[in-house]
Amino acid sequence: MVILFDMLLIALVLGLAYALASEGLWGAALMFFNAVFAGMIAFNFYEPLAALLDKTGINWGFSDTLCLLGLFCVSMVILRLTTETLAPAMVRFPMPVYHAGRWVFAVAGAAVAISILLLGFECAPVHKKLFKAYEYNSSPPFHWGFDHNWLGFFQHATGGPFAQYGSGRPDPLLNYGQGLPIHLFDPDGKWLIDHQNARPYGDEKVPPEEEAGAGGGAARTGGAPSAPGAPGA
Repeated sequence: MVILFDMLLIALVLGLAYALASEGLWGAALMFFNAVFAGMIAFNFYEPLAALLDKTGINWGFSDTLCLLGLFCVSMVILRLTTETLAPAMVRFPMPVYHAGRWVFAVAGAAVAISILLLGFECAPVHKKLFKAYEYNSSPPFHWGFDHNWLGFFQHATGGPFAQYGSGRPDPLLNYGQGLPIHLFDPDGKWLIDHQNARPYGDEKVPPEEEAGAGGGAARTGGAPSAPGAPGA
């Protein structure tokens, strides 16, 4: 079962990469950066937006998934329209650079998009073992850790380039902020653990002792939100 879903994820990445590569080096590069910034916007705002959605009194259940994927898709469309307006013409490159570059950016952009899609499902109120195959430490596909790598990247963004000091609490591992209060995404590395435990179906709940050892370990590279609206974009 795990291998089948791993192969499906790889097939999705390759299919999307093929579509992106058809836009050439310039188009694939723009779409890669569009996907990265759209993902950062989505992770920056999906929690407060989901909280507002829940306050309507309707028991949506899938508010996190809806807001995360909705923000990602809307941001992608807006960024795509913006980049096409600002840079409508294809830039010429030497042929070897063109072919190598378009595939590098196409695969990278596809991996980012599939990572956000996977994390959207991990927010959903489904089985604790996602697709009956993945747990918080599965690192799909094939232990490459698309979800872990994206969460680690976003944590680094909130602790480095887009850091906001004076709110939150000091990073417990002192990797960011030099002991100062910092609004850091997932300071304890438990985003995947918390969402697995929050999913309503199944018995694969992470024991407390395993949770206590996860911060700073494997889950640290893909963590848990410390507060709604952690800065990232």
